[in-house]
Amino acid sequence: MLRGQFHVHTTFSDGTMTPEEVVSAYERLGFHFLAVTDHDHLLKPSYGDTIAALDSPLLIFTGIELTIHCRKGYVHVSRIEGEREVLHIFNHPADLGVSPRECARLIAEVAAVQPIDAVEVTSHGFYTPEFDIPEIPYPKVAADDAHTPSGCGRCWVELDGALEKDAIIRAVKEGRFVNCFAAGEVKRKPTKAPRIIRFA
Repeated sequence: MLRGQFHVHTTFSDGTMTPEEVVSAYERLGFHFLAVTDHDHLLKPSYGDTIAALDSPLLIFTGIELTIHCRKGYVHVSRIEGEREVLHIFNHPADLGVSPRECARLIAEVAAVQPIDAVEVTSHGFYTPEFDIPEIPYPKVAADDAHTPSGCGRCWVELDGALEKDAIIRAVKEGRFVNCFAAGEVKRKPTKAPRIIRFA
């Protein structure tokens, strides 16, 4: 099983770790792939070149956390680049301060102008089950949204498949992964399959 993270920040926006420190942290945690997703409105020059040049056994995706304007004000959607595929994840709905049903309406509004392939069901790495509902009809992803070392490795996705960017993106779009959480090692299926929960 491949272990991966789709949402982390560096000193290229509002994170406290350099890209090299982020990669090193996830290497130590035994991850196989990592998407660096710094904020669009805070990006410093040379971001893309720096991420692309990182030397690591991890498969590293270059991403960007987009600010999308909507009737709520704005929301965040990560755009994660593969070789040919692109993954768009609607980020941290629990942080919006709206009900799950209102959030479902906001996601639909955003999806009318911006592709959405998956939705986070975490807030800074902690599971937010109220947003893991059928009314939000997308694969549900667990993500750290790490800005500091203590935020790394709180949750992740695991999937079977090749360690290739496009293969990983397709697996997420198709819901072929499992969300995992460090607190109690809770594992659950992201799709309509029966829930599997394991406690360590």
